[in-house]
Amino acid sequence: MAGFELMNKHTFEINTTPGASPGTFARIAAGITNVEPNNNEELSQDRYLDGDGYGETDVIGAQTVLTFTGHRKYGDAAQDFIFSKLLELGPSRRTEFRWTEPDGGIFEGECTIANISGPSGDAGSKGEISFEIHFNGKPNYIPPTP
Repeated sequence: MAGFELMNKHTFEINTTPGASPGTFARIAAGITNVEPNNNEELSQDRYLDGDGYGETDVIGAQTVLTFTGHRKYGDAAQDFIFSKLLELGPSRRTEFRWTEPDGGIFEGECTIANISGPSGDAGSKGEISFEIHFNGKPNYIPPTP
């Protein structure tokens, strides 16, 4: 699979001690089966008289959101921290997040943990979970070292 990296080569980390410097970053990996990044783009779609009825699109806003799904693993530092926020609102859902790509590029910044769900499922199955990490503002991107 030359040129194609597997998703398990990405590293996702959440700060479990928000406000502390340098913080304690725990890897989001155990029990996680899928992650879906989305730029949640806001579009301006306009039609002008000189376009013969055809429109044009500009991206006028965005927010990077990662949706994680998988199974609840109790005792995992990242999952325990995230699920400890289930009933919390406001600033207590904020922390820092870091996403390292296989080539070494890093997206990092402040985030909010949102839409925490589960565990749920059939009686004989592993507890299914999902949660989202919403970057607050544009993430800082550190390019890979050549």
